[in-house]
Amino acid sequence: MPPVALEGAARSTARRPSDRRTGRGQATCERLRRVAACLFVARGYAGVSLDEIVQAAGGSKTNIYAFYGGKEGLFVAAIEDALGEVLRPLTGADTRGLALEEGLTRLGRALLDALLTPEALALHRTLIGETGRFPRLGAAWYAAGPATSQRVLARFIAEAGGQGAEEAGGREAARLARLFHDMVAGDLQHRALFQSQPASADERADAVAAAVRALTAVMARGG
Repeated sequence: MPPVALEGAARSTARRPSDRRTGRGQATCERLRRVAACLFVARGYAGVSLDEIVQAAGGSKTNIYAFYGGKEGLFVAAIEDALGEVLRPLTGADTRGLALEEGLTRLGRALLDALLTPEALALHRTLIGETGRFPRLGAAWYAAGPATSQRVLARFIAEAGGQGAEEAGGREAARLARLFHDMVAGDLQHRALFQSQPASADERADAVAAAVRALTAVMARGG
């Protein structure tokens, strides 16, 4: 099926630079992104019109074209903003002074808290459905999602895991972070996404504990 024509595609896609927006304009811009994200995640790109966004958020279509160049630009900006919010439980987790196993346990639980909320799952499903139309979203998802979470994990592993995890410019810590991330989240996230079966508290705890045991065993053997 050929791609659906984007609303406003014939109009300019140039955005107004953020440093030229007034305080009121900036507030309108942020409100449009926030409301648009909720609508797009609930109904998909094609299921939401600019009129509906303006009705819910205020402002005008003129604001949307001035700030984002049209519906496509607003969609991408809104989803990128939403991605930045998803991992706050992980990026805000405090692991200062924690031993390796304790810190990994805290980070693993925070990762699941971030990925398995209804909002995060709905956003992920939207991305799966729309990335073919908007390839930029795939790169944005990876940067704001797995790359960010793995960076947080790698930093802790390098700090708490000793000299061996820091060798080769952090590459070993990054490899271990990927292993831990996938062991914690892979099965539970896929099940929640595609079978709508939320993991119980016990299942989450078991997944984190198993991943911690496996990773510390790998690190004890030297990789």
